Amino acid sequence: MDYPTPGDQATRDDDEMNDDSLEASSNMSVPLEMEVEDTVNSDAEEEVTPVDTDAEDRGEEMRDVAAGKLTISIEEGEGEDDDVIIIEDSEESGEQEETVSKPEGGKEEEAETTDDGKEKEDANGTESSAKPPKRNKINVGQPTDIVQDLNARQVRWFYRESKDERKWNYFSGYDSLQIEWKYREVHFHCTKTDDDVEMIIVRGGLYEVDVVSRKCYPIYWQAEAFDVMRGTWFYDTLQPLEESLADDIEQSHLEKFRGQNKNDPPETLNIKGNKPVLHHLKLKGSHIDWNTITDVFQYSDTARSKLARSIGTSIGLSKASSSGTKLTRGYCLEASLEDKPPPITHLVFVVHGIGQKMDSSSIIKSCSDLRASAIRMINKHLPSLVSRTSTKRVEFLPCEWRSNLKLDGDMTEAITPHRLRGLRAVLNSSAMDIMYYTSPLYRSEIVRGLQSELNRLYKMFCDRNPGFEANDGKVSVISHSLGSVITYDILTGWNPIHLYDQYLSHEQANHPDLDEVDAEQEVLAQELRNQRQKVEELESKLLSKNQVAAVTRMPTLNFKVENMFCLGSPLAVFLSMRGVRPHGKGKQDVILPKSQCQRLFNIYHPADPVAYRIEPLLIKHYSTIMPLKINSSDSGRQKRYSDMTMMAYPAAKDKPKEMQSTKGPQYEMVDMKDMIATEPEKKPAKSSGFWSKWTKKSESVETNAQLQVFESMKEIAAKDEKESKNEKGIPVNLESVASVFKDAHLYKELEHRIDYELREGTMENAYLSAVTSHTAYWTSADVVLFILVHLFPDYLSTSETSA
Repeated sequence: MDYPTPGDQATRDDDEMNDDSLEASSNMSVPLEMEVEDTVNSDAEEEVTPVDTDAEDRGEEMRDVAAGKLTISIEEGEGEDDDVIIIEDSEESGEQEETVSKPEGGKEEEAETTDDGKEKEDANGTESSAKPPKRNKINVGQPTDIVQDLNARQVRWFYRESKDERKWNYFSGYDSLQIEWKYREVHFHCTKTDDDVEMIIVRGGLYEVDVVSRKCYPIYWQAEAFDVMRGTWFYDTLQPLEESLADDIEQSHLEKFRGQNKNDPPETLNIKGNKPVLHHLKLKGSHIDWNTITDVFQYSDTARSKLARSIGTSIGLSKASSSGTKLTRGYCLEASLEDKPPPITHLVFVVHGIGQKMDSSSIIKSCSDLRASAIRMINKHLPSLVSRTSTKRVEFLPCEWRSNLKLDGDMTEAITPHRLRGLRAVLNSSAMDIMYYTSPLYRSEIVRGLQSELNRLYKMFCDRNPGFEANDGKVSVISHSLGSVITYDILTGWNPIHLYDQYLSHEQANHPDLDEVDAEQEVLAQELRNQRQKVEELESKLLSKNQVAAVTRMPTLNFKVENMFCLGSPLAVFLSMRGVRPHGKGKQDVILPKSQCQRLFNIYHPADPVAYRIEPLLIKHYSTIMPLKINSSDSGRQKRYSDMTMMAYPAAKDKPKEMQSTKGPQYEMVDMKDMIATEPEKKPAKSSGFWSKWTKKSESVETNAQLQVFESMKEIAAKDEKESKNEKGIPVNLESVASVFKDAHLYKELEHRIDYELREGTMENAYLSAVTSHTAYWTSADVVLFILVHLFPDYLSTSETSA
């Protein structure tokens, strides 16, 4: 179901909430259904002023409306606020009319009538027609104080995403009204059967509600449906009562107090002591007492509650204060059609990396965390995005591409040894994805899987949001780990087979294996060169005229990507392995054409072992330039990234003695022979055999050598971590370029920065963070704020930015 336009909805607001709602319910109130303004407080200060009828008469009139004895019509007055509701007698014998109007200026004017039914002349000397309608003047737009059925605005719908979650969350006013109208079509009007009820789109277009089954379903991903509930009676915590309980209370409330004015003082007002009970309702395990029309309390009938009430009353406390729970009829904030988010103007696809096979719902949870964090950051740093005048909104959609792939079937599991089965299963479900992608056999399946899923989600979104493309909606991609490599290959159309074909088509020299041939094979070699030249000519002619081939080489996404945010990405390693080398040009087009993606961002945690830098692939000197530090979301003043000073790493310090070995990696820095030679001799334990002594001695030497290597590595790690935390960059400017770079004349600046590094915590250990940092991006508020700032650069609060 698409959202209606404001004009259509205004018509529906007048028609459905007045005419249809009255016909649907047995005794609906006329003034409440004819409201033209949203009212927050249901107990308005302005009261109903009757002219020639009392509360009981009005209650009877409302019942006559429901019984069909009176009919309702609407007439427009001369002024804007002069809307008139006319209640006419539907029986032929009667000609009674009653008019409810709002006079100008808010003042009440009473029409005087003579004994013969003719109206007196007004100040201008004009005379109206005979039989003037009797008038009850009620301010239209203000709620009446007469007890009657709840209107659609007073009802509020709620949802709870998990059965373990105790708190119910309320839908927005717009969503609640949409659901309530559909509910009344089914249960009051009976114009819809259970099979014909349409789903109601809610929560910004991400979910849809079935009012028959009371379930809410996600639209763009697979997940379990969660419960929704209709709220009519509420606790003082604003949490709704269960529907069955609320329905029983509502029915009993209307049977007792329908048509009465809830502001009328009770007859027992001056009675001392506990307030008398005007009405009582016995329920299973509890009971409800009405002390007044609005003072309604629920009491538990358990032995503990009865004891608490007995003790409370014995010391002078009222029954309500000792163990009662206050109940409220109708939600405190009436639903409004204006309470809805603006249309989506920026769509962001969230692409996962490895490990999704273990838990296909993890990307859905990660995207949900991202969305929730984005709401907090927008409220704090980009408040204009959620103002009433805002016309822009960002939405995040998870893109799960792994579960639909077949790849090698169950062959990997079949060849997995049974020893350490749990650990091997984790590796098969995570790290194996990298091996699949590097395989020429399965790589194309993975690329097509992600490509088709992105196109499917985009088409579904545009079908449900037809104004997105018409209003120049933008699309960005957040890709994590291996997902960034796959997304990059889709955008650029990179394919190892095409790369090999390109190598062969541009190779002018002889094949390396055919540089030297025997004399008797020279004729064959020459014929091969001639045939290769003919193939190149035929290929060039075919490609120049073959439009199908030209189309297939174009990017295969059905939309243009505005921004690509890489989180913990190994993309730089893949590009390096493919032969990408810096050319000294600071343009992004060298690795990613702007025609396919306007801006590339590489975000990583300094302790993430999977992440690598991209900037040195464009300009090699940037290996000595520090990446820009991402602003902290807790900071009140957000510094603009375009104003940040470029910092260079300090000059390399003398390496510690442990690092001066030329024998290779750190774990080879200690000579095992030296360790064994310097190890103090230990007396072997008594043993009966020669082989037993030899085995124990060997184990002792091996264990001590491993311990020394481990201790050496631990010292190097601690020293490296201490230096990295105390390391301060050097500002790069015209005067310091020569001191930073050996070839200062070759230095060029990037078109824009690509590498951005998260800030480490003061108590954070880099080597411990290496275990968790690769998956910490989804819950990082700094990352979310960084993305929002670049999606909406003009919406960052100016009071929090620094020049």
